[in-house]
Amino acid sequence: MEFLKEVPLFSGLSEEQLTKIKQISITKNYLKGEVIFNPGKKGEHFFVLKSGKVKIFKTAKGKEQIIKVFDKPALFGEAASFTGKNFPAWAEAIEDSEILIIPRDKFLELLKKDPEIGMNLLSVMAQRLIHLTNVIESLSLKNALSKVATYILRKSEEINEAEIPFSTGMASMELGLTKETVSRMLGKLKDLGIIEKTKNRVKIKNVKALRDLAF
Repeated sequence: MEFLKEVPLFSGLSEEQLTKIKQISITKNYLKGEVIFNPGKKGEHFFVLKSGKVKIFKTAKGKEQIIKVFDKPALFGEAASFTGKNFPAWAEAIEDSEILIIPRDKFLELLKKDPEIGMNLLSVMAQRLIHLTNVIESLSLKNALSKVATYILRKSEEINEAEIPFSTGMASMELGLTKETVSRMLGKLKDLGIIEKTKNRVKIKNVKALRDLAF
């Protein structure tokens, strides 16, 4: 119950509403590298990440493009699950992960009886659409420095902190750049006095300059 309260989709719901969701949910553990769903699978469940990390990605001609990496607590796979059609991408655990699984039919039945949960779901899906629009723009229109600046800014805004956890490997996968390119761009941002970089963290020193580079 305490975990459900942390999930954006369920925030603000009453104890009674949360109890109904708990009653139709099951928990499953996935090992690092284990596939959760793929484009050949129909959306018959909603997934909520309880612990670990999950990446959503697409493949083409042997190349992988990460769409988003989820940390707990997060709902994912909701678009296909809402329509009942095949998932448009792959989901894979990149750490040992614990996932709450909610059967589609039972969840939709609950939405019909309780529109408030449905409104929360629409909000989550709208935020996801904005994220995907930003990903497309970043991949198609921006140079490497702008991509890295946008990535740092977006991560900062997600947690509302000037200092963020940062993995060069993860950033390179999400941005479609090599690790070497990401490292070079971080070096440029550091030389410009815009960020500070430690082993696993980045701190924004000049948010205006970072925003100018991002946009």
